[in-house]
This record gives sequence, structure tokens and C-alpha cells, in this order.
Amino acid sequence: MSSRLSQRFPLSLVIRSSGSWALASRMYVYLSGFVAVFLLSANVPAAQFGEYSIYQSALELGLIVGTLGSSIVFAKHATMVPPTVYSGDVWRTLSIGVPIAGLLIGAMLFAQGLQPLSQSTACILLSLVFFAFNTLRLAWRRGRGEAGLLNLEAGLRATMLISGIVVCLLRHEVLTVTYLLQVNLLSIVAVTIVLLLTDTRGTPPPPGAAALGMHTQVAATGYSLMAFVLRKADLLIVAFFMPLAYVGAFKLAFLLAEAPSQFVIAYLYTHTPAMLAARKGGTHGRLPLARKSLMLGLALFAGLALFLQVFGPLLKFGDEARSILLCLLPYFLLRTYTVHHEILLQLNTRLRLLGAWTLVEVFTRLLSYAAVLWAFPEKPHYVFFIATIFEFVSYELRARSVLGFLPCTRLWRR
Repeated sequence: MSSRLSQRFPLSLVIRSSGSWALASRMYVYLSGFVAVFLLSANVPAAQFGEYSIYQSALELGLIVGTLGSSIVFAKHATMVPPTVYSGDVWRTLSIGVPIAGLLIGAMLFAQGLQPLSQSTACILLSLVFFAFNTLRLAWRRGRGEAGLLNLEAGLRATMLISGIVVCLLRHEVLTVTYLLQVNLLSIVAVTIVLLLTDTRGTPPPPGAAALGMHTQVAATGYSLMAFVLRKADLLIVAFFMPLAYVGAFKLAFLLAEAPSQFVIAYLYTHTPAMLAARKGGTHGRLPLARKSLMLGLALFAGLALFLQVFGPLLKFGDEARSILLCLLPYFLLRTYTVHHEILLQLNTRLRLLGAWTLVEVFTRLLSYAAVLWAFPEKPHYVFFIATIFEFVSYELRARSVLGFLPCTRLWRR
């Protein structure tokens, strides 16, 4: 019976047990995140919400430095025999990265006019320690095909934040930035506890002295910082040139448009070991994961269209946001396909080469914005038409270096 269903409904091939868990956890993450943002925006003054956002952004950037960008490295080395990453690599990475990240966070907060020596900063620095540890250990699990907690932890943190906000409101107390950061710290510590309790035999990195070369981690840090800038640059550039009303519409459209690709990333994370093996000749000319990713993306975009039709008025999704979304859709639909190439390259390409390509992407995006703002000063979202073409050509050519052929020519081969 199940085989008949699989033949009749090809999408069932896309969503198997691990894929179903990845999609369900990602849905939970998005729903809990939406509720948390809604409660914050409704109950925290704009100035305090902005301060809270600055602290969170500082933590995100500090996390890259605190882990020395080594999430990719840990995932790539998780299944190597003999082992090439040990528990000593975790502690050496944290002992070097976290102090540097702490200084960076202090400098960022000082530059923003915030007190670098305060209870809020102490919460952020403590959060950084636990968050960096979680990130490295979850990256190791991902490399071994255990991506359940990795896909779920953001939702757990958002749920605890929601609970903290609700408790504060029920007690008729004022929500402060320090209180919110304390709740965030507790949520990250809770993830650490879950991580340690769910460790199974062989899951943690084996005991031993640090074995990773520092040059590898330096290259990983550089690549991760550039990737962070690339993914965050759009909102930053738009906020610099455009009025706040446009920025709000762009942010909402961007959040909705990228949601399907985030689900696809969660699905692909559950197949990290298979993608580690997808070197030249390893796929025999077939690309089942790329094909399933695209099919899943198409299904999710159909669901997004239905969602907007029903809930668009509640989201205050106006004409400007709708026009921006229409320009973003081709790019993010393509992302549900090229994200397969991106993860494949991260796992099977030298970090220096990854960093060089990412630097090219950053410069291309900035030049594209310059050209679009010169030609269409009120329509910066037109840059995504250029980004769509560049991303397709770029990732096809780069994936060819790993697979030995252009993925688009064999996408539907079984």
C-alpha cells in the first residue's frame, strides 16, 4: 500500500521520517518566532526593542568569532576515520574565540552608545559561552546525520522567551531589556542541558588533544564572517537608503519569501552524511536531493500563496510589500534549488576557495545595489533580479567542480 502511495504521490518521496521531522521542527521554529516577535513589538517600546535587537545582533556576530567559524569544519570532519576532530578542539576553539568575541561585542556596544559594562552585557557574554559550545556540538551531530536538535533549538529558545514574556505580563511587570536577555540566557542554557542529556555513545567528539590546524579555523572564520555579511547585507543596505515604511514592508516580504528555503535547509541538514559523500562520481550522475529540494520548494511556495491569501490582511500585507515580494519570489524559489549546491560546496570544498567565492558574491551584490539605486532609486528590491541570474550561473559552475557535471543538465535523472 505504501509503495502505491509513493508512486501516486511523488512528494511522499521528498518527505520521509527524517525529512518530516525537519519540516515539522522548522514550522515550530517559525511559528514560535512569529509569536515572540509579535509579543515583543506589542509590549516593548520601540527604543527598547531597538536596544534589544542590537544586543541580539552583537551576539550573532560574536558567535561566529567565538566558534572561529568552525561549524562547517566540525560537520565536515564528524565521520572521518581515523578521527580528525577531538574534544580538545572544542575547548581550544572556545578558549581562543570566546575572549576575542567578548572584546568585539564590547566594542560594538560601545560604538552603539550602550554600556559595555552592565547586566545586559554580562547576560550576552554568558549567553555567548553556552551558545558557542552548543553550536560546535550541534555541528558535530549534523555531520553524523543527527540534525533533530539543531533544527529544533531555535524554537525551544523562542518558546522560553514567549513563556518569560507571558509570565512578566501576568505579573503586571514592565518588560526590560535586561529581563529579556536573562530569559534568552536561560533558554540557551536549557538547550545545553538537553544537548548533554541526549548525548548517546559516540555522539560527542572523541576525547583527545586538539588536532585541527589553526589555519583551517582562520579560513573558516573569514568565510563565515563574509557569509554573515552577505545574508544580512540586504536589510542593512535598504535601511540605510530607504524610509522606515519601506524598510518594514521589505522586512516582512523578505521574511515570507525566504521561509521556504529555510525549510529546505532544515531538510538537507538531515542528509549531511550523504552530501559529504557526493564527490565526483559519488552520485553516479544523479541528484536526488537537489530534485527533492526543488519539489519541496515548489510545494512550500504554493502553501505560502495560500497563507497570504488567508492571512495577508491580518499581517497588514499592503501593496508595497506585495510588489516587493513578487520581485523576491524568483530569487528565493531558485534558492530552494541552489541551497543544495551551497551546502554541497561547504562540505566538499576548501575553505579558502569558499571564502574567495563568497567575497566575489559580496562585491557583486554591493555593485548590483549601486547600479539599481542609480537607475531605480525607489526600487532597491530590483537587485534580486540580478542576484537570481548570478546565483544560478555561479552555483552551477561551482557545483560542477565537485560533481564533474552541471547539475541542471541531470536534475531529473533517476
